[in-house]
Amino acid sequence: MKTPNADSFVAATSDLLGQLRAEVAAHFTGVPTSQRDVLTAIPYLSFIRICQPTALSRGMLEPSMCLVVQGRKKVLIGKTVNHYGSGSYVLSAIDLPVSGQIVEADDDAPYYGVRIDLDPKEIAAFIIELNIPAPPKRSTRVGAYVEESSTELQETFLRLIRLLKKPQDIAAMSRILKQEIMYRLISAQNGDVLYHTVLSHYQERGVNDAIQWIKQNYAEPMSIEKLAKQVRMSVSTLHHRFKATTVMSPLQYQKQTRLLEARRMLMAGGVEAATVAYKVGYESPSQFSREYRRLFGASPLEDVEYLRHHVVE
Repeated sequence: MKTPNADSFVAATSDLLGQLRAEVAAHFTGVPTSQRDVLTAIPYLSFIRICQPTALSRGMLEPSMCLVVQGRKKVLIGKTVNHYGSGSYVLSAIDLPVSGQIVEADDDAPYYGVRIDLDPKEIAAFIIELNIPAPPKRSTRVGAYVEESSTELQETFLRLIRLLKKPQDIAAMSRILKQEIMYRLISAQNGDVLYHTVLSHYQERGVNDAIQWIKQNYAEPMSIEKLAKQVRMSVSTLHHRFKATTVMSPLQYQKQTRLLEARRMLMAGGVEAATVAYKVGYESPSQFSREYRRLFGASPLEDVEYLRHHVVE
């Protein structure tokens, strides 16, 4: 049996989500259903609308959080499958390849999401400036997770979205509201992951530097020994901490980065799969095709043809 306080919490959350949903839906008035993203006058804020379920697809999740206000989604982080819906959010404190799928959406009740771009350096500086005490560190350190939002966080999001109606206040208030959002995220149940991930990158930049090197040089041959030396870590320490943060080894991260970039190039058109293979660092088109199929479940040509005809862009 629910307590009165529990009933009040559920009612408040339901009301807030209803208001958030209405605000987000209003920003898609007159926008073609084929357009899934709407940018706003607040640089770090954008909205997402998807009107049909999607196939499971892989992509690079950049530092951000996305609050679902309608619909349901599934995301695979490492080997963990997370199912979540309205009122929950996925957060990544690092650049991390993940798989995602919209599982509940239609024309009458689209999937709606509110996305906030996060800057790990900004969050680390915020923590240090305010001297926010460290939450207890749990065993998991993977830099991405799914969390249920609090009423306080939902209220902050509502004030942020309504700020768009007052352009004269955006410059001053959007910064303050982002700081409040950062605080709510750090204070949440899984906030220790965000806290310790961004601080470790700020204080000991080895893993973050390795990630950035791979992202910028994904097409180049990679020596773990040279990479470890460059980021001033031992090979074993780099491998252990990299995998703890990203749930994959540096070589696996490079491979997925290459294949995701290859997919982007193929979707842009005007280039053959063999040419793309060489551009992203493969010496053999056949090896590229095998690894592409292993990751995406289809050959490069089959995958791109399917995406162009079935996936909402």
